[in-house]
Amino acid sequence: MRHIFIGFYGWPEQKLGQTEAVRVIAGDFECWNLQHFSLEEFIAEIKERIPPFNDNMLRNYLWTEEAPDFGITEKQYKDCRWGLLLPNPVEYGEHSKEITSLLSLYSPSFMRPAFYASDFGISVINAKSLGNWLHGQDRSELFSSPNFVQFFKTMLPALRYFNWLRDNVLVWTDEDWRLYMAASFYDDLEQYENSKKIYAWQRESADMATILEILFTAGDNDKEEVGYRLRKRASVLMGWRFPSIEKEIRDLYNDRSDLVHGSFYRKIVKGMRGNKNGDAAMPPPPDFHKLYETKERLRFLLVAYLRLNEVRLAKTDDVFVDFGSVQQILEVAIIDTHLREKVVETVRPIVELLPEAQNGLW
Repeated sequence: MRHIFIGFYGWPEQKLGQTEAVRVIAGDFECWNLQHFSLEEFIAEIKERIPPFNDNMLRNYLWTEEAPDFGITEKQYKDCRWGLLLPNPVEYGEHSKEITSLLSLYSPSFMRPAFYASDFGISVINAKSLGNWLHGQDRSELFSSPNFVQFFKTMLPALRYFNWLRDNVLVWTDEDWRLYMAASFYDDLEQYENSKKIYAWQRESADMATILEILFTAGDNDKEEVGYRLRKRASVLMGWRFPSIEKEIRDLYNDRSDLVHGSFYRKIVKGMRGNKNGDAAMPPPPDFHKLYETKERLRFLLVAYLRLNEVRLAKTDDVFVDFGSVQQILEVAIIDTHLREKVVETVRPIVELLPEAQNGLW
């Protein structure tokens, strides 16, 4: 079994709840407390656990001017606090992007690795600002869980939608392409997580609405009542967990409509004039918490959709074998209560593995 190690930054004074150097979560899944390893000790341990692909890779662990594209410096390593040793699901290459996307689907906040270690050596992520990378990255306890292991194993087939690989895309169906686009747009939401701005929150709302359309209505030949069908299909998939999801989606689309039709800006001017408790030249702050909640709904919806698609493709359940897409399943399930119950039965186990934000912390 090949492995990959993903290391994460942490605050300098941060002490992990994990006191041991290595915590075995289950089988090939381990959480490492990097504060227990010097850089020299870490590199030696990684070489032992993930043998280099060949001798040429031996220069790719400690950064040097002769091999500037690989390796880690003493200073970079000191900024790191913890990491995960995970199975590498492919025979060749590190596939770090797909695995990081899977970690971000499991976590309420996007995960931003400091470096990857594979049989090709160590690759450091070039952070523009270390401070931006620290927010929400103290997740060692979150990932040191049997729930994460089960989630990882169950969702492995969906990794193909989080990167562009030629052998995959040559045989993709319309459903595959839509899932690839939904995964790509979801990954792009990371740009908003630590940079909420008064004048950009509507753009974030529009991007999230686009993901909903990709999943639930894109490619649908019926152009009537698109918003209604979108809300109903989303409710079939996740209404059992989020009873108000139809209203939340309607509100999201109202926000987007205000943006594209210009009324959003008129509201800003009106709010500025009535902003008696602050600077009259500044608009009142938007409801950023609402954006976080909507992103969380999308995370659950995307996981459930991906899982239902994999079960459909596996053709192990006679209920789904005659459907050409998840959209078709959800459309019929709006009326067919037996099919709706089967949808919930299929997605509930994976959804219940997902952790949610606690006490407003994302």
